[in-house]
Amino acid sequence: MERKNEKEVMATLREHGLQVTYQRLAIYQALCNTTEHPSAEVIYQQVKKRFPMISLGTVYKTIERFYEVGLIQKVGPVTEVARYDAEMGPHHHFICLKCHAIENIEPVETDIRLPEGSGFHVLRQQVVLQGYCSHCR
Repeated sequence: MERKNEKEVMATLREHGLQVTYQRLAIYQALCNTTEHPSAEVIYQQVKKRFPMISLGTVYKTIERFYEVGLIQKVGPVTEVARYDAEMGPHHHFICLKCHAIENIEPVETDIRLPEGSGFHVLRQQVVLQGYCSHCR
């Protein structure tokens, strides 16, 4: 799996005209320091321990900017709450329909072809498998 180190994160932020702040780095670290796929609220609770004055809105906006500049992935939600993943290397996700656990899985060979002349330019691709985990089965 592929995560960016702190220097790469800082370079990416600067390339996109974003200031490098301690809060932004803490939010990215919170995503990297978990094997879970946390929601913005979970990230907020973790970052708030270091930065008590940070707002939930700041965390939401920062995560969205990280997604826009390609630092993180947004995992398709089963519920209304988006979940995030700092692993940017090729992988897919399995989502449990009951407990909403999300697991990274190794990519499988997929051959998706767009119709000729469709005019689409693919920026991101995500494969999500849905079912029941071993605990909920």
